[in-house]
Amino acid sequence: MHEDSDELETLVDRELKRLPAPRAPQTLLPRVMAAVEAWAQRPWYTRAWFAWPLAWRIASLAPVALFVYAVWAWRVPAPPPTVVAASDASRAVWAALIEPFLPYIVLVVLLMGAICAAIGLALNYVLLERAEQR
Repeated sequence: MHEDSDELETLVDRELKRLPAPRAPQTLLPRVMAAVEAWAQRPWYTRAWFAWPLAWRIASLAPVALFVYAVWAWRVPAPPPTVVAASDASRAVWAALIEPFLPYIVLVVLLMGAICAAIGLALNYVLLERAEQR
């Protein structure tokens, strides 16, 4: 049985190699090139965010950062109290340890996000440059 499958494989392989290579329609290349050109000519705001001009990226980050800060600073309440003594203690801890550092924590998180974005951009640039040179 094994020999029959080997013979069949050889026969199918030989017959497939005798077939002519498939040919693309004559209109395929012009259509693909037109689609690529249309894709490249898109307005900047329809492209990926990292392809936007730097000023627009910064302008789009500012409202998001302000919104996140506002939600964090004004909507995050102190931990809910379960007992009056625990409530007073948790409010004291919140007011003494967390609330004074909240703007700094938000700033550190935003800076870490910006650093991650910069590293991502650098890696993307380096990797794309290497891919284009091949």
